[in-house]
Amino acid sequence: MRNFLPLLFLFCSSKSFSQLTQSKEVFDKMMAAMKGVKSCSFVIDMEEKVRGETKHYEYIVKQNTSPYKIYLYSIKPNPGTEALLIEGENNNKVYVNPNRFPFINMSLNPYNPLVRKTHQYTIWEMGFNYIHSVLDGYLKKYENSFYGFLSLEQDTVSKGKTYYKLVINKNDFRFDDYKVSAGETMTTIAEKLLVNDFMILEANPKYKNYDDVKTGDVIRVPNFYGKKIILGVDKTTFLPMVQNIYDHKGLYSRIDFSSVVLNPNFTPMDFSKENKKYGF
Repeated sequence: MRNFLPLLFLFCSSKSFSQLTQSKEVFDKMMAAMKGVKSCSFVIDMEEKVRGETKHYEYIVKQNTSPYKIYLYSIKPNPGTEALLIEGENNNKVYVNPNRFPFINMSLNPYNPLVRKTHQYTIWEMGFNYIHSVLDGYLKKYENSFYGFLSLEQDTVSKGKTYYKLVINKNDFRFDDYKVSAGETMTTIAEKLLVNDFMILEANPKYKNYDDVKTGDVIRVPNFYGKKIILGVDKTTFLPMVQNIYDHKGLYSRIDFSSVVLNPNFTPMDFSKENKKYGF
């Protein structure tokens, strides 16, 4: 038995090292795949927990990453609603065709509280580039120790397709005190800390809007994007087609991508409100 124990320890260490290597390999390939997406079209199916209620959205999307351009067509909850954002145009406001009474097209600030009241994210965070920027930020912050948060678990299945199941665990996930500096809003704080600004807003119910905080205020902020992040990574493209974010209460948001077309040849009309197929 005495001779067997070192062998058992060696086997377990080797297995653990192998799992770490595999999870790192999948993660690195996923990051490279997301970085390589210059444009894409897709259908996105989303669930978000908003003030205790589950909101469900489904959109058809066309997107160019740089400069950022995005066209969105709502399947649910408001079928036919369209949105178009072109970076650097229209004061970075979103053209919106509500496709319902009073049938008046609008230009809205993506950060307008009325626009965001039932959404965790803005139209700027749509697609793969946002989650890539968050994870890349953590990789730079934690360096190689970040890989210790990763685990590659048994494959997961979503909508009949099998994916790698890459899990990011932050076991010490918590909310800490944060003192607001001059000029900061919850959104700029979230960008700095690599977290979701809506999670900050919900954690501080005395504030109604993201820019209500004042210099010197002490607010509660999460120390990570989520307690657990489960990614369903496509075995061919290595894109995270399924993204489940958990906070301390459970599932916080779920994102499923389908019908993904990578780097299509968009024309200028694909991101123009003059497109005759659109209703702007």
